Amino acid sequence: TMSEDARLFEVGGGTIKLRGIVNPDTQADPAPFLTGGLTSAGKFSFLYGRIEIRARFQSAQGAWPALWMMREDRTGAESYGEFDLMEHLNFDTFVHQTLHSHYTLKIDRTRTPTNHITATIDRDGWNTYGAIWEPDRIVFTVNGQPTLTYPRVPEKGAAQWPYDSPFYLILYMQIGGKWVGAADPANYPAQLEIDWVRVWRQRPVASP
Repeated sequence: TMSEDARLFEVGGGTIKLRGIVNPDTQADPAPFLTGGLTSAGKFSFLYGRIEIRARFQSAQGAWPALWMMREDRTGAESYGEFDLMEHLNFDTFVHQTLHSHYTLKIDRTRTPTNHITATIDRDGWNTYGAIWEPDRIVFTVNGQPTLTYPRVPEKGAAQWPYDSPFYLILYMQIGGKWVGAADPANYPAQLEIDWVRVWRQRPVASP
C-alpha cells in the first residue's frame, strides 16, 4: 500500500529516499508492506520535450521500483497513456521501459510498433532514465543512450498515439504483484533513491 507514513520518506544529502517496509500494524492496514511514492498530479505536467531522472535502488525479492508518467486528461479508454521510464524487478541486472495505451493493451497486442525494451544497467549504482518526447516519436534513454524509438503511426488511429496531451510524474517504491512475484519480508526495508528529476519542455513553434 502506498502510504504517507513518515518512515517511508527521507530527504537529505541532496536526495529523497522512498522506502518499502514490512507493515508493523496489519490491524490498522491489512497490507503486508507499506511503500513510499511521489506524484506530481495536479501540480506539474508537461507536453513534449525531454525528461531525465537519476536514481538508484536496493534490489530485493518482490521489489518493483518504478519511474513513470500518466496522461493527465483521461476522458475515455482511447485517451489512456502511460510512459514507464524505468521498472526494475527483484535482482535483475536490467530494467524495463514500456509505453502503454488502449492500443497496446486492447487493440494490437503484437507490439507493432514495438513498445517495450529491456536495458542493462549498473544495478547497484546510479543510472539516468529518460525519454525524448516529440509530436511524432518517443525515444527512451538510459544513461544518455537511446534504447527504443516508438513512432506515431497515423493510420493506426488516435488510440495508438495518446501522447499528445500533458503527462504527470509518478515515482514509486512498489512491492509485490503478479509480475514481480511475492516479496520476502527478510529483504526489507529497501528503497528507491532519487538524486534529481530534470525536464526540458519543448517551446511551441511560433505561428508564421
